[in-house]
Amino acid sequence: MVKKILLITNKEDVTTDCIVNILNKEDIKYYRFNTEDYPLKINLNLDIGQNIFKITDLNKKIEINLEEISSVYFRRPKLPEDLSSHSTAGEKRFLLSEIAFTYEGFYKLLVNRLWINSIFPIREAENKIYQLNIAKIIGFKIPSSIITNDKNYAENFIKSSNKEYIVKPIRDGLIDDPHKPKIIFTSLLTKKQINSLKRIKICPVLIQEKIEKRADIRVTVVGNKVFTTLIESQKYEETKIDWRKNNKSCLEYRRYKLPNHIERKCVALTKKLNLVFSAIDLILDNNGDFIFLEINPNGQWAWIEKRLNYDISYAIVDILKKGKKI
Repeated sequence: MVKKILLITNKEDVTTDCIVNILNKEDIKYYRFNTEDYPLKINLNLDIGQNIFKITDLNKKIEINLEEISSVYFRRPKLPEDLSSHSTAGEKRFLLSEIAFTYEGFYKLLVNRLWINSIFPIREAENKIYQLNIAKIIGFKIPSSIITNDKNYAENFIKSSNKEYIVKPIRDGLIDDPHKPKIIFTSLLTKKQINSLKRIKICPVLIQEKIEKRADIRVTVVGNKVFTTLIESQKYEETKIDWRKNNKSCLEYRRYKLPNHIERKCVALTKKLNLVFSAIDLILDNNGDFIFLEINPNGQWAWIEKRLNYDISYAIVDILKKGKKI
């Protein structure tokens, strides 16, 4: 039976396009599962009793047996839209919930394959409380940090020194509003915000000591390979706290070589979180120290590869071809 690589994503994901280009170039068998096509354009037929698990692509007129799948690249799955114009809002929520849970059961059927990365360790690793603690255990330096919904506790933490502090979401900061979607970035905790800390009673926050930066560092880990980018974030006022506030066009990026012991920590953290791929954000401070900020288990990397001519996509495909954990 010919083995295939399964790509789980959506039609608009250009990062997966980078992987597809190499798979086509090297004539490697794969199937791209654009999840928004299920259930109208794709059938999942899962016979638990007979151990028959198949994907049928109605447009391409092909059938994929899950036994053919040797490894999985998990990127950006999306739920379908406009399933039924006759359904109520509650019925639509029910339909999407059923589809989402079908996805997860389907993923579990492939649990013994190599994943970059499985949704289940991704979810665990996305929690900044958990990742900060693991990073500290591994030996990274981290900013003084608290997570709280207690106004008095937060005020005492802030008043314990003359340093400045920043506030950030505990997860990803995305407000998925159909009318006014927005992203909450990492921000300086101003005096005005300190005076209104009572609002955190209904929403816990992550407050950290503000580290004076020389630059930001983005570390992309693929298995045992490390691709490091230095970001000149301190040249512009709007990017000094969070370089992602900029559209990336005017910032300077360059290849950078981390000290070996920091590279080893990045790889160790990725493996400790049961990940094969990760995007790690560090600070290079004014003392030349590297401070861990956070790890994104499914972060964007295509823009780095394009700008700096890194072989990230080849490194990912190389692991997917082997179908074995590093």
